Amino acid sequence: MHIHTLYSDGTADLRALLDHVETSTDLDLIAITDHERIDGALRARELHAAGSYSYQLVPGEEVTTRRGHVLALFVEERIPALRPLAETVERIHAAGGIAIAAHPLAPLTPSLGRRSLLALQAEARAERRLDGIELMNPSAAGRSRRLARRRLNELRLHLPTVGNSDAHVLEGIGTAWTWFPGSGAADYRAALIAGTTQPDGTFWSNWHNVAVYRRQLVAKARHLRHTLRPSGEWR
Repeated sequence: MHIHTLYSDGTADLRALLDHVETSTDLDLIAITDHERIDGALRARELHAAGSYSYQLVPGEEVTTRRGHVLALFVEERIPALRPLAETVERIHAAGGIAIAAHPLAPLTPSLGRRSLLALQAEARAERRLDGIELMNPSAAGRSRRLARRRLNELRLHLPTVGNSDAHVLEGIGTAWTWFPGSGAADYRAALIAGTTQPDGTFWSNWHNVAVYRRQLVAKARHLRHTLRPSGEWR
């Protein structure tokens, strides 16, 4: 429920990603969550609907707030970036989505800190509070401070927990996941509300992290080439 594509800083095109999930994972549900974009996720949903895939897909976005990254899942419209945290969460809910703290406390990428998380959960209005917290993220950002993240949630936040791959390359998809009763999008949302989700997964090696960064540079070169010489749908 946290995957990036060539529409932002991922390295895979949509068709390759959809086919990879079908043939190389046993996931029941995925979300495309590119940074500050919803168009790739909506296009992925179109391609998914036209295919014969055995898993479900929902659109999403990884939104950069003034305090860090928040996943907006089940949204149909782009959520503006660089807005106040509580306002962003409220916008996600107004758009019919759910708000998940992505790799919180991580020092290597924009992430919600302890004070921001506590302040948000103390909001009087429920629509300005988070729906869940990403406790398993196998990237370097997710590995950092993972014990502090878990302790903060257990002692203070009491949020439903999820695991997400934060994948930027195909082989990263499915390296972390969320167990929940059922298998589809409706079951996932119900499990979050009920607090019956359970994160799981395996952390990436240092070599995998380095390989991801290298391939992201190659993907940026593809962006530049297609900007200079547009050639139809390529991502």
